[in-house]
Parts: sequence; C-alpha cells; structure tokens
Amino acid sequence: MGQVRELLRARPWGLTQSRVLARMIGDYKPSLRALVGELFGEDVRLRKRAADVLRRITDEDAVPLERYADELAGLLESLPIEEPQTRWHLALAVSRVAHTQAQRLRAARILSLMVEDESNAVRCAAMEGMTTLALSEPSLRDEAEALVEQFLWNGTPAMKARARHMQKRLTRKFAER
Repeated sequence: MGQVRELLRARPWGLTQSRVLARMIGDYKPSLRALVGELFGEDVRLRKRAADVLRRITDEDAVPLERYADELAGLLESLPIEEPQTRWHLALAVSRVAHTQAQRLRAARILSLMVEDESNAVRCAAMEGMTTLALSEPSLRDEAEALVEQFLWNGTPAMKARARHMQKRLTRKFAER
C-alpha cells in the first residue's frame, strides 16, 4: 500500500502519470486493493489521484475491479460536492465496474442525481456513465437516450461532442437487435 501511496504523491501529476500508474497496477490484486484503499483515505489530493488512476484502469478492463463495485458506489454517493474531479472519475469507474443488475440500477440512481451537479465535467461523466450502464442494462436505455438528447440540446460544446459519441454507442448497440 505504501508504494501505491508514494506513486500517487509523485509530482508533477497529470494524464501521463495517471496512465503509467494504471498500467503498472493493471490487475495486480494487492496494488488494486491499495489503490481502492486510498479512495477512502483522508487526503483529498490522493483520493482525487486514486480515482483518476482507477478510471484509467477501467478504460482498459473493469473486471479486476468488479469486486469493489458496491464499495465504490457507496463512496460515490457520499463524496462531497467539493470534490468534482474525484466524483467525475469515480462516476465513470462505477458505471464500468457495476456487473449485476442491482449494481447497475444503484449506479444509475446515483448518476441520475449527478446530472444536476454544478460541475460540467461531473454532469458529462454522469451522462456517459448512464450510457455505459444502459449498454448492459436495457431497462436504462430510455433514461440514457433522454440524457444524451438533453446534452445535445443544452450542453456546452464539449458536452455535445461527448453526447454525440454516446448516441453513436447506443445506436450501434440497439440497432443490432
């Protein structure tokens, strides 16, 4: 755990460091456990960085983190609004690691509340997360499509771009049927 903590404390911190650390940790269980542990720590800066790395790991493969789905959803529910970066990274990760119907529905409930957040990035992550959930949970399709439409009409240029991408994913998935 100490090694993961030290790597999270590295300066400078950015996308490159996050991706490198995500590749280093991969699916190595002791390091994953340490990373998740940092999310529950008191240091807000380390929590934000740990969420960033966690999200990067789930970019490649969420399966090694599925065992933490319930804990991560609980954490996302309880994170203060003053931690938008942690919240947006965790929103994406939670939507990817939810692997049971109950977990997906719980994550959807949390994300539906985050769509009203004051942070554009958190709102955008919530919309993307909801789309990700809908790809595995068809009962969420209508809600995800409504969010995408809302972002296409009322979003910032970045939100609209992300919404177009999510719309394409939904269309591909549900056109297959």
